[in-house]
Amino acid sequence: MDTTKSEQIKAGLQKSFHSGKSAKASTVCYGYRITTEGDLMVYPAEAIYVFHIFERFAAGDSLGKISTSLAQMNVLSPTGKDIWSKETISKILKNEKYLGDVVLGKTQIRDGVQVENVDADTKIVMRGHHPAIISTDLFELVQRENRRRCRSHER
Repeated sequence: MDTTKSEQIKAGLQKSFHSGKSAKASTVCYGYRITTEGDLMVYPAEAIYVFHIFERFAAGDSLGKISTSLAQMNVLSPTGKDIWSKETISKILKNEKYLGDVVLGKTQIRDGVQVENVDADTKIVMRGHHPAIISTDLFELVQRENRRRCRSHER
């Protein structure tokens, strides 16, 4: 059977996802650092602001208001900017890594464009992969609030 290079790469990624050995699982995000063993560990100097972002959103603050509060505290964005973009804050609020979980295969390439993967069978969820910054209750509350706000904008 002749497979394309793309199909071979996809198959290799899927195999690494299933084995739990994927380097993607330990991709560092704001609030974490990587240990010499390659594991994610909480970085308290940033984790406190991740918690702040979740708490403020759950309390009703807009993304803009959260950005302003971070700027007032002189907290630089993950890219070192004085002002946090709403997109960056939104991505943090949706990232299950802050629960200590990793979801692999969230996106796929279709016609050369990266799109969200809606096929649950091809996603791999690794629960408790690393220490959490956010409780499950707070994360789920924020996800519900995010959906509620999105629906209110559709009217």
